[in-house]
Amino acid sequence: LKQTPDGGYIAQGYKGGLPFPDPLKGDSAFTGQRVFWNEWYRFHPRVEEAPNCTYVIDRFGNMTRTADTTIVFSQLAYVTDPGYPATDPHAGPYYYVAHFEQTAPEAGKYLSVLSLLMKDPMAEPELYMFVPTLRRSLRLSQSARCAPLYGSDGVYDDMFEGPPALPQLFKIKYLGEKKILSLTHAAVAGFNSCGSSTNLDPKYYYLGSKGVVPFPNETSGEWELRDVYVVSMKRLPQYAGGYCYGNRVLYIDKENYFPDQFDLYDAAGKLYKWFAVLMTPTAMPGSPGNEVLTIAGWNTAYIVNFQDEHASVYIGLHGCVDSQCSAGGYDDATRWALPEGLDKVMQ
Repeated sequence: LKQTPDGGYIAQGYKGGLPFPDPLKGDSAFTGQRVFWNEWYRFHPRVEEAPNCTYVIDRFGNMTRTADTTIVFSQLAYVTDPGYPATDPHAGPYYYVAHFEQTAPEAGKYLSVLSLLMKDPMAEPELYMFVPTLRRSLRLSQSARCAPLYGSDGVYDDMFEGPPALPQLFKIKYLGEKKILSLTHAAVAGFNSCGSSTNLDPKYYYLGSKGVVPFPNETSGEWELRDVYVVSMKRLPQYAGGYCYGNRVLYIDKENYFPDQFDLYDAAGKLYKWFAVLMTPTAMPGSPGNEVLTIAGWNTAYIVNFQDEHASVYIGLHGCVDSQCSAGGYDDATRWALPEGLDKVMQ
């Protein structure tokens, strides 16, 4: 770990794999940093893709399916999957990329968002949007990271489900080890399709209504206690003004360093949102017995916005991982992981 001029820390000299195999070993003042960087560099497939459906519930209990998207996550550097180079030939300065492309409703079709984390974690990430009515892409300012994503309760800085960009601007503190209740091995059939235009599939979920989040029912699988590290992330005082959240408390799974849940607080320290990801692992192609938790598919993500009294639900369906993605061309970084790919959205 190296301290930056801003007062934060970065993991220096990273080459691949888990940077701190035993994060509790060493100076306890830096335990939170070690756990966080294990999450930042947790295992991702080289590429994963899945259809996704977004629902919102307003304060009156109205639930609406607002957008369907194709989501592609691409790791371009520090790749450890067999059959892929450690650095993609087209990677440039980029480490990890999220691409969201709307497929429905028709009025918003092709609207796309591209968020790129850099190999140098101190470098400002890049954020682009393709606007179909303009037939061109726009580079967004850094302040856009706190803007809503597709009109939901999630913001751009939540796209990677846990670690926000520019981690050196945060004070990261280890709060201890806990157990949380989570659905980590959900029924696979529950991710075969989305629900209706006004609710999730009642076979797998309780129906959402006023003050009620459509949580998985008993058909979705058995909940389990997961061992987690708890880490707090607060912006350093000189960078706290105008940021989306006053504090982000992450519950990081000890087995895979996936943030099963996290709490978001406003600048005054009041609970603002709760984020949870309920999922099932998918097998890695060519690796019998090895499974991975994907962010693109096989999951149901919830953001409950307590202060504004509404919520968002994201259903990730069965998609592809690594070599499975070749048929759809999702492993083509020039189309799905680089800014130049936005010029090909409507082709």
